[in-house]
Amino acid sequence: MPPSLRVAIDLRPLARGPATGIGLILTQILEEVPSRGCTFVGVSDRPLPEGLVPESVEVRATGLASGRIRWEASVLPRLLRSLDPPPDLFHATWNHGIPSGLSFPSVLSLHDLIPWVLPEAVPWPRPKALHRWLYRRSVRGSARRAAEVVTLSDASRRDIVARLPGLERKITVIPCAVPRWFWAAPDPRAIESWRARVCGRPYWLYFGGFDPRKGLDLLVRALARAFPDRARAPLLVLAGARNALAERLAAEAAAEGLPVELPGYVPDPELRPLLAGASLFVYPSRYEGFGIPPLLAMAAGVPCLASDAASLPEVVGDAALLFRAGDVEALTERMRDAASDPARMRELAARGPERAARFSVEALAERTRSVYERAASLRRGSA
Repeated sequence: MPPSLRVAIDLRPLARGPATGIGLILTQILEEVPSRGCTFVGVSDRPLPEGLVPESVEVRATGLASGRIRWEASVLPRLLRSLDPPPDLFHATWNHGIPSGLSFPSVLSLHDLIPWVLPEAVPWPRPKALHRWLYRRSVRGSARRAAEVVTLSDASRRDIVARLPGLERKITVIPCAVPRWFWAAPDPRAIESWRARVCGRPYWLYFGGFDPRKGLDLLVRALARAFPDRARAPLLVLAGARNALAERLAAEAAAEGLPVELPGYVPDPELRPLLAGASLFVYPSRYEGFGIPPLLAMAAGVPCLASDAASLPEVVGDAALLFRAGDVEALTERMRDAASDPARMRELAARGPERAARFSVEALAERTRSVYERAASLRRGSA
């Protein structure tokens, strides 16, 4: 039996709410890994919403919500050094943030390199060039100081190795997992409630963030081409926190005569029935470090149509229709296929849950515990 480990873990993503992929991963680590011989003390720059982490997790929040890089460089190291007893290791969960000079080893979660691979897709503060340089410096420094680096997919691992050579031997791929709560069958009344909300029509669904990287402009253009007879077009539901891009997409769809619904951010209890009511899940992203939305769609038994960008093929396998990322004609053809071949859609829907079950919380917890043990062994001098 491996020795018990005390892990300091960066909880700042949760302080900003659970509605992100990083937030989902963090909550799964905090819920699943303690049963494998770990205790956690969380650090954050602001208080966490009540009930977001297990009661067994001690949280040290400074209330000093300064800029991210500044907090990591000055406040975080003091906070970590003040922990008593000191932890066996520190887990930096947000792509960088490992201070120099710690007396214990660190693990870095480098989920992806989106700001490096697609800098034009990031809303950098001004001056943009300075902030891009600061980001890259922080990532390089944290990766160099980390005893172990965790990423989400083989695609992300390749991106990291290409831009940060020399990390190959300390990178472990730990994919995202389907949450335990998601496997429970939804209440049929909740499904019908969503269908009633969209006027009882069959609907195609996207859920996730609204930013240019997600390819939603492509989605609207392809739908218009696939259904010249607008009366035959499915309702398009675009779920996620509304912003200016969401409103612009809705306006463009309306100008094309396409029916569209923007329900806004969908909380976890409503997400499963929303998916269960969909005829098709569409994910046209131009780049993903992993791709949690199609994973959840597969788990819900919804046929999926996704781009072949970065990590998505390794997530969906043969349980989705793929199209060439950024290619509106290819997406248009796949939409026509989805509309005209219900037997194929039923086949994909049946494959989805089996594919999604490969991404389990048990595997995530076991691999995370193994990474922690390897990192902590450096302090004990056994590595």
